[in-house]
Amino acid sequence: MILGIDTTEREKIYLTIFGEKGEKCFEFDTKDQSKELLLIIDSVLKKEKKTLQNLRAILVNQGPGSFTGVRVGITCANALAWSLDIPVFGYQRGQEKLVLNKISKHKKNSFSQIALPYYPF
Repeated sequence: MILGIDTTEREKIYLTIFGEKGEKCFEFDTKDQSKELLLIIDSVLKKEKKTLQNLRAILVNQGPGSFTGVRVGITCANALAWSLDIPVFGYQRGQEKLVLNKISKHKKNSFSQIALPYYPF
């Protein structure tokens, strides 16, 4: 199972679960992404009867978007990936499917590099 995190909008959190039965998308309104993101991830996993240990990778939207929101999502994704020893993949808006296609379904990957924010200048 792969977890997708998107916090690029200032008052929204989007999570996507990519599993064997397809993908499930979740949208949450929030006033404080930094306080609520981990709680929301936990509640979505419980709803799906899964745990963090079921994750084999994390996808995170690198932006562009809300400066603080992008940093919250990327920091959380990097920390979870490091602690679970799974890979984290960053993508920019519209590239999520391309990144998903690159993830091997048969190869166990471990955490090797962090995702970085994308801020166009």
